[in-house]
Amino acid sequence: MKMNQSNDSTDRGTHRCVRQAKLGEHSRFGFSLIEVLLAVSIMTVIVFGLFSMFNQTQKALRATAKQVDILGSGRAAIEVLVEDIQAAEAPDLPLLSELTITTTELPHMLGTLERTYEYEPVIQQLVDGSLRTNMLQNVFFLTRSNLNWVAKGYFFSPTANFVAPNNTRSLGFGTLFRFSSVNADLTAANIRDRYQPQRRLNHQLLGNLWDQYNNVLNASPLEVTNQVFNLNVSPLIEGIIHFKLQPIDSDGRPMLYTTNFTALNQSVNFSYPNTILEREQTGAGDILEGQTRFRFFEDAIPAYIELELGVLDPEVLARVKSMPNLNVARQYLQDKPGAVHLFRRMIPISTAKPISLEP
Repeated sequence: MKMNQSNDSTDRGTHRCVRQAKLGEHSRFGFSLIEVLLAVSIMTVIVFGLFSMFNQTQKALRATAKQVDILGSGRAAIEVLVEDIQAAEAPDLPLLSELTITTTELPHMLGTLERTYEYEPVIQQLVDGSLRTNMLQNVFFLTRSNLNWVAKGYFFSPTANFVAPNNTRSLGFGTLFRFSSVNADLTAANIRDRYQPQRRLNHQLLGNLWDQYNNVLNASPLEVTNQVFNLNVSPLIEGIIHFKLQPIDSDGRPMLYTTNFTALNQSVNFSYPNTILEREQTGAGDILEGQTRFRFFEDAIPAYIELELGVLDPEVLARVKSMPNLNVARQYLQDKPGAVHLFRRMIPISTAKPISLEP
């Protein structure tokens, strides 16, 4: 009896050892399928999180680098503009005729909308629902280097390397060109006579400077030997969609074609001395026709110039250039208000005399 009980205990112990050995043997074979799937799932989540983090970091780095490039080019263009405009000066040439709407008197400073090409402004709707009208202006003014007068001008072309033909249709943006010429007579047959210092500015020399500026505006890419263009013009910055110069008087008031907004039919403002502020007549719509063309004569010059410069994002600019369809490209620009980087600067003109509304 006792022997049987002992044998049973031995058998149970033997079976228990065998089962434990088998379990240990199975455990040495690896993980179960559920464990593997769980580990892979956890690893996938970790890798996806790391990829998302690195991807966002790379995007931020690229955006920062692009922003630095845009800000750098914009600031460089602004500095050139500020240096030129700040030195604008009135030559105090006496008026040859009375200032009227139809006057042909040549001003020493003029700002007008781009008219050389089939220009239409790009209108973009902002996030708050308001509309932003991007416009391009041309400007001409005089500065003085020691005793020698220099004409400065800024104008646009739809092409980046040269002035486009007049029949080139503009997308609403272009390359900003800088014109600069001393008051030399480039029409003289003898080249030695062209660059003789002309220290006194008169109406004839002012007309010559205007002729040079207009010759540049009307130049064609086929005129590769155009001496006036090659000598006096250089591209400043590409991808400009907005360029506006607003003259400000000594009281901080914008100088507009009408200062009495109840007089809706008023198209010219003669309330400033020796100044014509004229309503733009473009036929392109009320938005452009409500802008002001300014002309300054004799000793008149604004106290400040408010400069606005809008530069397109380089990626958007490259994509628009690759679009063969004009309407599609314009619509693409209209849907990208965030692609315009705006720069604004209030520029005091150091040589300006006080200019205010006449009573």
